[in-house]
Amino acid sequence: MNPVDLELVKLKRQWQKVVSKNEEKPMLICIGEKHETDLFDGFIKSKLSEDEEGDDIFLLHYQEFNGMKSFGQTLLDEWTEFYEMLKKSEENIPQWELKDPEQVFKTDAYKAFYPLLELKKNFPNIKDSKIYLYIAPLRISDTEELSLWVKEWCRICEISENKDLKLVWAEHHTHRTLSQIPSAHTFRVEVDIHQLMQNTAAHTNRKKNSPDTDFQQQILIASNHLSKERFKEAEHALKTAVKLAKEQKNKQGEISAYFMLTQAYTADRKKDRAEDTYRIIFEEVESDSPLEVQMYMNYGSHLLGNSKKSKAEKIFEKAAETAQKIGEYAMAIECYRIIGTLNDTLLTKDKMIRYFEKCLDIAKLMDSSVREQSSLRFVASMLILKYEGDHSKKAILDNEMKTYFGDDWRVSVERPKAG
Repeated sequence: MNPVDLELVKLKRQWQKVVSKNEEKPMLICIGEKHETDLFDGFIKSKLSEDEEGDDIFLLHYQEFNGMKSFGQTLLDEWTEFYEMLKKSEENIPQWELKDPEQVFKTDAYKAFYPLLELKKNFPNIKDSKIYLYIAPLRISDTEELSLWVKEWCRICEISENKDLKLVWAEHHTHRTLSQIPSAHTFRVEVDIHQLMQNTAAHTNRKKNSPDTDFQQQILIASNHLSKERFKEAEHALKTAVKLAKEQKNKQGEISAYFMLTQAYTADRKKDRAEDTYRIIFEEVESDSPLEVQMYMNYGSHLLGNSKKSKAEKIFEKAAETAQKIGEYAMAIECYRIIGTLNDTLLTKDKMIRYFEKCLDIAKLMDSSVREQSSLRFVASMLILKYEGDHSKKAILDNEMKTYFGDDWRVSVERPKAG
């Protein structure tokens, strides 16, 4: 069993204990560090696998939260679509009647709760199942409204005296999104990330004292020191890693260790040493390679962090040109997107448009699968806003994007800044 699977097994045991002790609670909230809540997210996804035993049902929803009067409808729309699809493919599907309750509610949580309850009652094969509705919105328009929506769900659940429908939520243990939810049971997931990394290294490379194991070990030691702000110790481990990588002629490992050194120096406020290390990286990295482009992008971000915007723009430009030259088109688009976004001001709007339009030119050269993974949708959605009254340009761009992505191609972007 690999180390991540081992953590998932531990999490499964914890989940079973939490569920069994909190049957009365309408909501379960998992808190932890980001890597811990990410693991919980992975655990929930694993419950969807077909070979997962048990009758429990897990519904996962990552839809944006756009307000307390529309989120319930968003969930219901998805379930309705699935129900209609089921009706077409199978015979004798039980009826699913959607009735509005007589009470007046502040949010539309009832639109998600009552139909799910009705569905559960009517379908014999899920009648005795527990349903866990896991919501993890990718974007939240208003955190206070989300808290109100969740609280109302809990209240409706308690009034109905149903113990088989539960809301599930996960978030950081200190940077909390939801305000206090009295009805919910909150539990902490704890994973020793450094132990996990050590176990992973041991699992993936079982040869003791091999050069590659020694290199990985130094990287793990450095990560541990960095997380605890022990910069000198981290620097020592990374310099050892560089030496080992050079001996193995492991160029990618060498560059990665140098890059971690720049991060260690930056965190330790040694800006000059970080700059020197970036210079070494560009001397050592293979020219016209994806790794060189990635290092240019990292260096550009480093410069932005030190308020060197004009120099950063030149570096991102260089990265974009190299990426285009070697056919790494998604990286080129990302670089031009960053330059464009840096010029999202009233005075430099034309420059922003010019760089975003470069992205459109590159998109013509891309395979559809690569284009799908790029940030082109964001770029085009911003351009639609920036073109303002130029309806001709808007129409041409809209048609182009529809050809690539279909009618529903736009993504949510900020409105233009006033003034």
